[in-house]
Formats: sequence, C-alpha cells, structure tokens
Amino acid sequence: MAIQNAVPIWNDFFFPLVLITSDNLKTLPQGLTVFVGEFTTDWGVLFTGLTLAALPITLLYIALSKQFISGITQGAVK
Repeated sequence: MAIQNAVPIWNDFFFPLVLITSDNLKTLPQGLTVFVGEFTTDWGVLFTGLTLAALPITLLYIALSKQFISGITQGAVK
C-alpha cells in the first residue's frame, strides 16, 4: 500500500508548482525542467536526473517485492 501511495506523491508536479515559489524548495521533477529549453534540450542530463528520481521508489520495490506481490495476490485466492 505504501508503494502505491508513494509513487504519485514522489512524482507530483502540479501541486508543488502552484504552492512553491522559491527555487531552493523545488521538487526534483520541477528542477529537471531547467534542462528543457525552447530550442535545445540536454537529453543526457535530463534522463540521468529522471533515472535518479526513480531510483528510491525502485529500490523500495525491490527490497519489498516479496511482500508487495503477496499482498496483491492475497485476494485472488478463493
């Protein structure tokens, strides 16, 4: 349950965009928008940042995958 609730919160973009005005307090997805320009985009740095942003949730899933899968399949058994 924690993984499924954490992913949307971790990747939230719009809510912090509206509420946070300081550049020092921006979330990671908002900070990565710096690398997207009108005419050029630094794809290497952007994809590296996106990979690092997904890393904590991925590691959490790997560490708890046994419990995660057993929780999902628990209701499928009659």
